[in-house]
Amino acid sequence: MRNLLITTGIVAIFAGAAFAEDTTVTAGPTLSGEFSIDIAETAAGDYGATTDLDLGIDAAGLASVDLDFGLNSNDSIELDDWTVGTSVGGSIGVSLGTDQGVMPGAEGEQTLAAPAMGTAVKVNVGDAAVAVGFTDMAADVTDISNIQGAYTLSLGDTLNVTAGGDYNMDSENFVLGVGASGLDVGIASLGGALTYDMDAEDIGFEVVANAMGITTYLNGDQDEMLQNIGGEYTIGLGGADVTAGAAYNLDDEEFTPTLGVSFSF
Repeated sequence: MRNLLITTGIVAIFAGAAFAEDTTVTAGPTLSGEFSIDIAETAAGDYGATTDLDLGIDAAGLASVDLDFGLNSNDSIELDDWTVGTSVGGSIGVSLGTDQGVMPGAEGEQTLAAPAMGTAVKVNVGDAAVAVGFTDMAADVTDISNIQGAYTLSLGDTLNVTAGGDYNMDSENFVLGVGASGLDVGIASLGGALTYDMDAEDIGFEVVANAMGITTYLNGDQDEMLQNIGGEYTIGLGGADVTAGAAYNLDDEEFTPTLGVSFSF
């Protein structure tokens, strides 16, 4: 119960600031979505295809719903991720769902610490966000798994820097992270992320570059500075986006190509 009171207080502070703003909204729900097919090499050495359908419903500030469906191994459609929320003034929102993490990320992310978060409630106020995860919300809403917080600072026209942290209520472990994107160096835009897991005493990093439609990355940690490299290229063909990419693990000497096609509506 103590955990629930602490986290409820955090959420209440953010939510109180949010709904103190102007709550004028305009009705008119809109539907958007994306259907994608991704082909990648499987553990057996074959090439398998996964499909994903992401549907979004926005009620012009009253509410928003995001549903991410996938095709499982039995060729049945199942709901992978879901989010429901509401926003006020465009920059303030409260949401509940399974994809609410606020830790900085990158592209490959093979060496970055990635604290797991199940069903969670998230509050955004301007550039700040806090998310509270539940171990099993259906069984016990007082059982809090972890708390995440992040703040994004805009520096100039394109550069954004995000600092975040995760605290696990059971292990009492902290994971800290910082990410950046949009650093203009002329021919390319640079970004990346760095995380530190305090229990594991592990620092992971990734550097990302974007130029002429090509995204590349490399990552490693404090013990091995270069572990993975990868990249992808996206081109628009009619109403579809076709993405071709590959990743290479320097330790296993494993090369993994990928190909994807997506349609937005």
